[in-house]
Amino acid sequence: MRLLCIASLASAALAISAAAQPSINANGIVNVASYAIPGLPNSSIAQGSIFVIFGKNIGPATLAQASSFPIPTVLGGTSVKITAGSQNFDAPMIYTTASQVAAIMPSTTPVGTVSATVTFNGATSAPQTFQVVPSSFGTFSINQQGNGGGVFTNANYQIYLANSAARPGDAVIIWGTGLGPVSFPDSGAPQAINMTNIPVQVYVGGKVANVSYQGRSGCCSGLDQIVFTVPAGIEGCSVPVVVKINNVVSNTTTMPITSSSTRVCSDVGGITSTDLLTLLGKSNFNFGVITLSRSTTTSPLPAQFGGGTTTSDGGSATFINFTPVTFAGASTSLQQAALGSCIVSTFSSSSTGTVQIPTFTGLDAGPAINISNTAKGQKQLLPAAQQKGFYSATLSSGTPPAPTVTYLDGGNYAIDNGAGGTDVKNFSLILNVGQQPLTWTNMAAVSANPIDRGTGVTVNWTGGIPGTEAIISGGSVVTGPPVLVASFTCRAPVEAGTFTVGPDVLLQLPPSTVISAGGFTISTSSLSVGNTSNPVKFTATGLDYGYAATTVSNSASVTYK
Repeated sequence: MRLLCIASLASAALAISAAAQPSINANGIVNVASYAIPGLPNSSIAQGSIFVIFGKNIGPATLAQASSFPIPTVLGGTSVKITAGSQNFDAPMIYTTASQVAAIMPSTTPVGTVSATVTFNGATSAPQTFQVVPSSFGTFSINQQGNGGGVFTNANYQIYLANSAARPGDAVIIWGTGLGPVSFPDSGAPQAINMTNIPVQVYVGGKVANVSYQGRSGCCSGLDQIVFTVPAGIEGCSVPVVVKINNVVSNTTTMPITSSSTRVCSDVGGITSTDLLTLLGKSNFNFGVITLSRSTTTSPLPAQFGGGTTTSDGGSATFINFTPVTFAGASTSLQQAALGSCIVSTFSSSSTGTVQIPTFTGLDAGPAINISNTAKGQKQLLPAAQQKGFYSATLSSGTPPAPTVTYLDGGNYAIDNGAGGTDVKNFSLILNVGQQPLTWTNMAAVSANPIDRGTGVTVNWTGGIPGTEAIISGGSVVTGPPVLVASFTCRAPVEAGTFTVGPDVLLQLPPSTVISAGGFTISTSSLSVGNTSNPVKFTATGLDYGYAATTVSNSASVTYK
């Protein structure tokens, strides 16, 4: 396991020429497991944790990594100095390259605002400030980007995958960093100690799991393990798992859980275990999803400032080639939360310089995806300019006081891709868009007062298509610069009529910011409740699995405090 963990830390490193002054990228200091974007609530660096610095000319052209104890504070000509007031601390070095350096935050570093500099071959970078806290946990992910499937293993260090899923009652190891400081030297040989003084909570699909160990790994310095028991009552191929310490919640990663003795997961309203087993039995497979959606948004601003009620109809289609490994590490934008749970994803307009490892290959399904209705005419979803395999379009929109003209008003909509494309040949299907009876009954009450992220929020609804799912989603935007976006999507049986988005979800969002327009103020955050139809499968030459669905949602402006 030691070789595995060191390789996972070092494999993202880039090798470029290091002949100029060292520099640290803006917002380029992050937790090595979560890559939590600076400015988000979980982005501070914990005492005793492994962190990574992204920059230019900060190390040698060829990867150098620590191979013995004590871990050196100078490696490959690179060193990292942490400054807190008048105190300086040398960080033990894990690895170094020209663009990326990983080190351990000394456990003795004071909590608060500190700065870091990188010195390479005698030249030192300008300092960059960041926050150090006692605890801020990050979970490693399979795709090494801090999202998608997490590194959750059994006692034999085998990662749980869709065809080898965990079962209720299993003991699962979370691999990450950021539990907190230790009393022994960070650079010394690792010591497996149970850090029971830290108030760790593990949420599995929103359920609090029993934790039997929380502490340093015996394999690697700065690396933490948390052992929990899988609770009953939550199943799916993408069950979210987060670690909460006080009011700081880790990044969201997912794991497969099933009660089936075959250990093959399945999702209610998604891929069956039979279909999934067939797909994962292939060396690679082609996957397609088509969605038609309507969103009705209510804004508190007057109509002349873009307020009132806006209805927008849209569509999207995605065609992707996966291998079993890339499917396991698929990012949150390609995942469906397990029924009864929520997935959180984040975005920033400012890159930390992290390496983006491709997790999929887009497929050409033709020049356009055609949508037609006898009463409404024909529309097209057009391909994204920079990403093969992605298609989208706004089908209609209307904002008062102008008349609202809508497209998805109910009925049968024919969908096809004409003659098809290079990868996905022609297909056609009929998707029924029904009138949506779901009503968000407490929307006015929820949007009237700030939502306490540490308490959560409960939404209630009536109606909905029987046997389908309610979709609860929302997000918070920090206008920046840089712009930060954290959003969540939850799924629940429509018959439930209620769902609580808990603090394990909302504490990952930044508090809302407020913007002014014409003397009025409005939050940049939102919350929506909607309904999605059951999926309709379709086939095409070159496509191993495809489905289409519709969603209808009602959104309101809210404030998360």
